[in-house]
Amino acid sequence: MLLRFTNTALLALVIVLTLTGLWGIAFTFQGWLFDIHRIAGWAVIALIPWKTAISMRSLRRGLDLRFDRSWMIGLALLLAALTLGVLGLGLGWTWRIGPDLLWVGSYGDTLISWHWMLGLVLLAPLAVHVWRRWPRPKPVDFASRRGALKLLALGGAGVAGWYVAQSLAVARAAPASPRRFTGSTEQSSFAGNDYPVTNSGGEGQVALDASTWALTIHGAVARPFTVGYAALAAYPQSELTATIDCTTGWYSTQLWRGVPLQTLLEQAGLAAGAGLVRLRGVSGYLGDFTLPEAAEVLLATHVGGQPLDHWHGYPLRAVAPSRRGWFWVKWLTDIEVLAPQTV
Repeated sequence: MLLRFTNTALLALVIVLTLTGLWGIAFTFQGWLFDIHRIAGWAVIALIPWKTAISMRSLRRGLDLRFDRSWMIGLALLLAALTLGVLGLGLGWTWRIGPDLLWVGSYGDTLISWHWMLGLVLLAPLAVHVWRRWPRPKPVDFASRRGALKLLALGGAGVAGWYVAQSLAVARAAPASPRRFTGSTEQSSFAGNDYPVTNSGGEGQVALDASTWALTIHGAVARPFTVGYAALAAYPQSELTATIDCTTGWYSTQLWRGVPLQTLLEQAGLAAGAGLVRLRGVSGYLGDFTLPEAAEVLLATHVGGQPLDHWHGYPLRAVAPSRRGWFWVKWLTDIEVLAPQTV
């Protein structure tokens, strides 16, 4: 019964962690989902002693040549190492333990980036392990008095761990770089172009000239058109205070100025069936937004009263307040409206 309870609870918690984690690397609102992610993580930690006892019993039976024995034990040990690594990286980042940047071979990234990247990697061996080794749960494992008490204890441990961890994180936070509910630390807010730069591989290699640059609006629209930098500057300008929150672990709040995406969409006229807006940069990097999401996007030419510099997306970048920074497409050259059948 302990085996079925522990494995089923772990699987359920991993599903919760995966769903809330994917949400967290895409969106920056509904902070309670980030708290659920952390509570689930502490519940996993609370299950480690039980899972360790189960694993030790299995290891004491020894190995043989059967696939479901020797090979699956090796996979289980790999999975255990990855799980401990993901948990350790998350705690290291939260409590400011160790370096912020971790190098593995020739590749370096922040602890929080390694946390979610390895978290996605471990899903593959977990799926195989669940398929080959995990027993099917029975209602009595959770519906009995003992099962209900275990669930309550597990939930209590998750909440208690989350509360203590958050208190410790606040105590250890750098006063100059407070943490946001996403776990990111503040960097250079209201400092114009002085905030950090994060780019995907190969991004930013093309320097755009405003005198020849143009933005094309096309797709499922009634009146496709192209607009240059000077013409765009003649549109009614809007200002927006918004926070860019990067999945590498920093955030910065800035005053942005530019033209609402909605203004250009209204000029183009959405065709019947239009359902998605795709923003594309000069290198092909893109971000997709639903129509309600597109309505809040600002196409920014300035930050903090300064024209965007090259590495921050000059001459035009997207500002998407409810999305993580990797949706804030830089060096914009193309806006395509998509109908469902073309998505």
